[in-house]
Amino acid sequence: MKIKPLYMYGVIFVIIIAAIVFTSTGNSEKMTEVSTPNSEMGMPNDSIHSGMGEGAPSKSNVKADFWTKLEEAKAEFDANPKDTSAMKSYALLLGMSHQTEKALELYEKILAVNPNRVDILLAEGLAYFNSQNYQMAEAVTMKIIALDKNNIEAQYNLGVIKVSKGDKEGARKVWKTLSEKHPDHEIGKLALSSIERIKD
Repeated sequence: MKIKPLYMYGVIFVIIIAAIVFTSTGNSEKMTEVSTPNSEMGMPNDSIHSGMGEGAPSKSNVKADFWTKLEEAKAEFDANPKDTSAMKSYALLLGMSHQTEKALELYEKILAVNPNRVDILLAEGLAYFNSQNYQMAEAVTMKIIALDKNNIEAQYNLGVIKVSKGDKEGARKVWKTLSEKHPDHEIGKLALSSIERIKD
């Protein structure tokens, strides 16, 4: 079977992480060492995320009001520079607007307060992945798995990173284990179909 373009895996990576990060509750500020997989919630039904399944965010496919939301988030952050919730909201939107370095700076500030924030680590991993820094994306993802061995989103993303680095066999192993342990879960099924995509 023909290998799917790598950007297809990037889209899946984006969707999974965005779903987790944007659906986290107000209690996310108290997150420490364990996260609950919640990808079954799906993509948020809002103006920012509509159409995300069609491709990675870019200036051509993100609706105009995204830029208004970005300015509002910046204003909120400027008014409350120590509020990690405002910092997170602004950083997420910066990442979606391809301002990766600024987003990463803010994620690091939040992690300096609480290094075990799994929601922030997921977002940071995505930022590194989108900037094609697969080494750092993998390091962050491995940290998530070390904090929460049951985080199946991070496990799936590890396979995405490996195939993006050209390690198809490593990706197969990760996804095979995931699909066998979680055969009825959405991500377990996704892992199984992803194995099919990278068959020679």
